[in-house]
Amino acid sequence: MDKKDFSNLEKQIRDTIKNAFDVIDFAKIKKDIDDKAQETVRETRNKFVDKSQYFDKKIKDELKNRYKNIANVVPKSEDKIQKYIAKRPVGSISGTLYTIFGSILSGILGILIISYSILISFKSEFLMSNLISLGILFSFLAASGAFTLRGINLRKRAKRFKEYVKLLRGNSYCSISELAEAVRKKNKFVVKDLRKMIELNMFPQGHIDDKQTYFMLNNEVYENYLTSQESLKKRNEDELKKQEELKKDFNDPVKMELRNTIEMGRDYIKQIGDISSSIDKEEISKKLNRLQNIINQILKYVEQNPKKLQEVDRFAKHYLPMTLKLLNAYKELNEQPVQGDNIRNAKNEIEKTLDTINNAFEKLLDDLFEEIALDISTDISVLETLFTQEGLKKDDFKK
Repeated sequence: MDKKDFSNLEKQIRDTIKNAFDVIDFAKIKKDIDDKAQETVRETRNKFVDKSQYFDKKIKDELKNRYKNIANVVPKSEDKIQKYIAKRPVGSISGTLYTIFGSILSGILGILIISYSILISFKSEFLMSNLISLGILFSFLAASGAFTLRGINLRKRAKRFKEYVKLLRGNSYCSISELAEAVRKKNKFVVKDLRKMIELNMFPQGHIDDKQTYFMLNNEVYENYLTSQESLKKRNEDELKKQEELKKDFNDPVKMELRNTIEMGRDYIKQIGDISSSIDKEEISKKLNRLQNIINQILKYVEQNPKKLQEVDRFAKHYLPMTLKLLNAYKELNEQPVQGDNIRNAKNEIEKTLDTINNAFEKLLDDLFEEIALDISTDISVLETLFTQEGLKKDDFKK
């Protein structure tokens, strides 16, 4: 095989595919395999045209589902979460007492004010002391009314607390919107309400996320949320960075071609791996694993040495699609329920050709290192010459 010239390999692969199909009498099988293989190659090449849209969609999906990654650290069990909920919420007793005594006192003061007003109305003179007395009574009435309202508010908060706990149903987190719907209040009211309950240790380890979207019952879930947010932020930054790089590559044809070649090659590796997994034959699996490794090594080298891209152009655009077509043909033949002589002969020819392909690709990989090997050889020669001139070689010491 001539260096950097794989025309013989291409001809050999084409001939092998043709011979493999010629010995098969099932015209339908041949057409289905060919159509599927061509479709595979076409989809692989078109896959990378809309790469920018793919990144945009991925970022949007990540942002859309950002809170779905919050792990439920505490198991869904009422007994498990009770330690994160106050057994006797603030206001359940004091609210009742405030309401009862406030109402009684308001009633008494109301009667006193009415009675006193009637009494002084019968007097001919209206004294300042009467006005002061009425003012004092009204002050006490207002205070008792405030007590009553406070008791009512405390009881309402205790009732909302029970509604929140009921809605959690053993979960360690819940959306603010669900809690708001349950108590028929706005989200802002529920956020303020929950923060007050956290302050009063009704939810000792309660937390609300930065976006005021979720209520978390304990520290473990909140820490997990913070970790997931950091991970999400990093993923978003990475995706944005990739998107920016992709946009830059669009303006640089060489970089774009390199990116497409690398992505296409990796997709071929994945498809070869899928084919290998579907074939229950150890010998073929070894050959395909070797093929994957060689392709991966070539891609890594080209990625690190973009100047070598032209040297693997035929490899990426011709040999890999033809190899994948050959492997898809083998997969289709191997899945036939009846394995006659025609199918066995075709499979044997493809199996033999895999060795030829692996050897050729290894030769290509080796040729890519030719310049490095030449530079190393030159450096060694220069060092040996310098050592000889300085009398530092082993033979010079013997003299």
